[in-house]
Amino acid sequence: MTNEAAGENVGLVGLGNMGGPIGSHLISRGRKLHVVDTDPLKVKELVAKGAHASNSLADLATQCPVILLSLPTPLIARAVVGDLIRLATPGLILIDLSTNDPQTARDLGASAVANSVRYIDAPVSGGPSRAVTGELSMMVGGDEESVKRVWPLLSDVGAQIEHVGPSGCGTIAKLLNNFVALWGMVGVSQAFLATEALGISKERIYDVMSKSSGKSYSLDRNYPKIRDANFKPNFSLALAEKDLRLGLELMHQAGVAVIGEQQLIDLFNASSGDDGEMDVAVIYERLKGNART
Repeated sequence: MTNEAAGENVGLVGLGNMGGPIGSHLISRGRKLHVVDTDPLKVKELVAKGAHASNSLADLATQCPVILLSLPTPLIARAVVGDLIRLATPGLILIDLSTNDPQTARDLGASAVANSVRYIDAPVSGGPSRAVTGELSMMVGGDEESVKRVWPLLSDVGAQIEHVGPSGCGTIAKLLNNFVALWGMVGVSQAFLATEALGISKERIYDVMSKSSGKSYSLDRNYPKIRDANFKPNFSLALAEKDLRLGLELMHQAGVAVIGEQQLIDLFNASSGDDGEMDVAVIYERLKGNART
């Protein structure tokens, strides 16, 4: 980190499942972090680690030349980014770490440019455990000059940074990535369900798969949760459903027919039971229940 970058105020809006760990890591990296969240307890937690609490988005927009956002839905992202653009002085750079839809990212990028603000969509992958260590993967969309300007900050957030094109392209890459990962979680769950009927332990199948072509992020991520029946959320079913629906919208726009689309929607429907805030690996239990009916 350069001395100039280390001395620069950085804003962060949203201290939830990902924003909180990202904020903690940035503080550990020596960043002068100013934070805003609707939950005062989350703000208090980061202030105790060295962050500065901003009273409002208006304060943040005047204090920080660069602001990160980690927000739960495209609707909220539109509202918050819209407010920041309205309140900003020219030259402000907004880095949106949220998972939105491509049209939201493009619209926000266009609005930013019209108001002399720069907008970068940079959704992340890797979960809270990698967020707190700065080892996330980032898929970045934005103009080259803006991305180059904030590259040191992006490097503090993520270990693998891929600039994939102009505004909206980072979001497209993230949704396609998550679409593949969620499909993989379905396959992993079904494979482990089959072991119960086929007389091979989950442990042995995992050992084999982890050394063979079945090795994947979905396998390594979900196996411990399935093995221990521990679905404490790292990435909730509700968030997975949001990403799936956004991914399906992307497929429709591309004219790609999705095999078993309605079955996927039903499986990841977070409102259909009392497990919506459990980890997405709980789809294993849902599939298990379906197998018994």
